[in-house]
Amino acid sequence: MDRLVVEASEYFKRNKGFKRAFSKIRDKYRSLGKIGGTIILKNLTKEEKDALSGFLGIGLYDKNDIKIKVEKFQTSLDNSRFKGIKLEDVLAEYFGSTIISKKDEKEKYKLERERYFEEIFKEFIGTKSYNWLKYVFKFKDNAYRVITKRYDEDRQALKEDLIITMRGLNSLPFLKSKTKERLAIFASRVTKNPHAFDEKTEAGKLLIYGISYLLGRDFPKSAEDKAEYYYEVGLIKDEISNFTVCSGLLSYRDSVISAGWKDFYEISEPMHVSLWNLSKIERIISPTGRIFVFENPTVFSEVLYRISRFKPPLMCSYGQVKLASLVLLDMLVKEGVKIYYSGDFDPEGIMIADKLKNRYGDNLIFWRYGIEDYFKSMSREIIDDTRLKKLDNIKNKDLIELIEIIKENRYAGYQELIVEDLIRDIIE
Repeated sequence: MDRLVVEASEYFKRNKGFKRAFSKIRDKYRSLGKIGGTIILKNLTKEEKDALSGFLGIGLYDKNDIKIKVEKFQTSLDNSRFKGIKLEDVLAEYFGSTIISKKDEKEKYKLERERYFEEIFKEFIGTKSYNWLKYVFKFKDNAYRVITKRYDEDRQALKEDLIITMRGLNSLPFLKSKTKERLAIFASRVTKNPHAFDEKTEAGKLLIYGISYLLGRDFPKSAEDKAEYYYEVGLIKDEISNFTVCSGLLSYRDSVISAGWKDFYEISEPMHVSLWNLSKIERIISPTGRIFVFENPTVFSEVLYRISRFKPPLMCSYGQVKLASLVLLDMLVKEGVKIYYSGDFDPEGIMIADKLKNRYGDNLIFWRYGIEDYFKSMSREIIDDTRLKKLDNIKNKDLIELIEIIKENRYAGYQELIVEDLIRDIIE
């Protein structure tokens, strides 16, 4: 570095009156990409007036604000003992690094990012995860914001997480067989760390984005949706706590009726069936070709207690429809079983009905879920505005009229009040 440039920088650093002006000049250079333009300084301090007046050769003592052409600083340098040096070199020495224009900085950033991701792409060419990451950048969709944000925050950590995520996507069980694998075991197999794909980890979040792409779905909106995505690609999470309750059904394993299911069927008692149980069987059938689904566990228990001698095919969703319930119903629908759904007449029950109807279409029949049934089941519990608002997003044509009646009356209806009708339907 030229000795004069160093001396000039030290001169300006010693005099604090130049600090704000030099920051403004740097910003202007970054904006224009060259020395030029005009800077504005407002509310000049005495220290600034002294420094700038002396160096620029202009009177500033009667002014509070000033506009100065940046070229004036170069001219003043040329007329000083620092003649022959460039203002941009002084700026670089003053700030400790070369001043780069925003345009050049943006181009540099772009090239560095392209090289960074190209290294990752090369490792996974021709794989499912390669297709995912290409899609992310081509359409700026899926995990794009998450990835670009982390690139700016911690490139090395992002690279490590992306690599294990992409290895994970290429190793998903459903790509090779129909067998299921626990998420922690899968993570251990891919990364040697059972917690690598936990939901709160960055790699765990990226894995869900990748799975969403492979399934052709939007990012899951709820924990249940997420569990369903995992299950569809062969991963099981919370396989014991995620369960459903049913009765009157039979399952097959290796083309033979499962002994445990058969025993419960014969004695007509309810079974708690977990995802783990469901992952071990091939088929589930209803001997009657029907399944009656209750939202309310009390009603489920009452109905089964009173007509257990008929071995009725029943299932209880326990309010929120867990993944285990959906998997069981999926398996039944594959066997041609018709689903009869009955729920409470409140926003939460209607939302479950809508979700199931959207999933199963003509394979699901609303059961005791009409306007007459609503009035028979009506309680004195008022549904508040916040809960009623939930019904605005439901568009299913089979529910619209019922929704309007519920909004007009504002009372919830409960299955307990139509138990006799439900029982009569099943045994007839």
